[in-house]
Amino acid sequence: MAVTRKEIFKNEIMMKMKYQLGKNELAILETVLSEALYYVEIVEAVTLPATVNMTNEYILELYELKRSLILKPSTMKVYMATAREFLQYINKPLVQVNREDIEHYLRLKIKAGNVGASMNNKRRKLNSLFVWMKKQKFIMENPMEDIECFREVLKPVDHMTAEEVEQLKEGCMDKRDRALLEWLRCTATRKGEIPYININQINWGTGEVLIYGEKTDTYRNVYLDAVAIKYLLEYITEERGLTVRSSEPLFTHLRGDRKAVLTQSGIYAQVKRIAQRSGLDRRVYPHLFRKTTATNIVRRGGSTDEAGLYMGHKPQGVTARHYVSAEKISKIFREYVEAI
Repeated sequence: MAVTRKEIFKNEIMMKMKYQLGKNELAILETVLSEALYYVEIVEAVTLPATVNMTNEYILELYELKRSLILKPSTMKVYMATAREFLQYINKPLVQVNREDIEHYLRLKIKAGNVGASMNNKRRKLNSLFVWMKKQKFIMENPMEDIECFREVLKPVDHMTAEEVEQLKEGCMDKRDRALLEWLRCTATRKGEIPYININQINWGTGEVLIYGEKTDTYRNVYLDAVAIKYLLEYITEERGLTVRSSEPLFTHLRGDRKAVLTQSGIYAQVKRIAQRSGLDRRVYPHLFRKTTATNIVRRGGSTDEAGLYMGHKPQGVTARHYVSAEKISKIFREYVEAI
């Protein structure tokens, strides 16, 4: 079944409005259009040419628009990059792509040095495009359906030893540096979650912090121990002259606009600078703290499920998703993460 005139009509309106409306408003518009057009039949005037040419650019533009209503901007960006890269290797209409084209592209990427994990990422992103095209009736069959996953070599989890963590502290030049390291050690938050934290969101009595996990679209509790609280308070009260009731971001710039939040890229860069100053001969990045915390939980007797819960991974099963209590997370922290 081909794309209907009704779908084309609705898609054209959505694409023309994408620069005037936000993500939520576009989702509402799509629902309103679908409901309004349910009882309407649209036929193409025989005296007029078709208004839509199913070019690659049109398909990709529509794909980006529709999937952006569900996916995060950063995720959509890499999906689009893979799709456009594919078209650079396979210079033909997307509606005519077959399995041989896919295999040719993947062989070239393997020759370019991509390993199993990277190849599976490319396969997954391309498959997302063709699954969507099939649902939209642009194609009848998904050319990715018979493309097998690539073999991946599982490497040991990258993490820091206790000695490396201690050496890292020697690279701290100010109270913010040490506070940032202690925050990462205790909470194991993703770097993209940290800019959302304000000072007054922290329960300074219990060390409990309710954070929003952007990757999972859920809220979860993380915890600070007495050591982390000590250095965070010094940074907030002594270096910034604020109280714990302040609604300012937890981590900000030290120069220029001192109220401006330290962004993801700023956090990454600062951790890298701390590592360089410490003389630690290894790559250090914010996510390494998550891996280290998860490894420590298991090493100290916790299960992999408990490590996943503290990291904020989505639990498997409906019951687990609804009944993971703050007390359970706190217990994991007190037993396996908190500094002794």
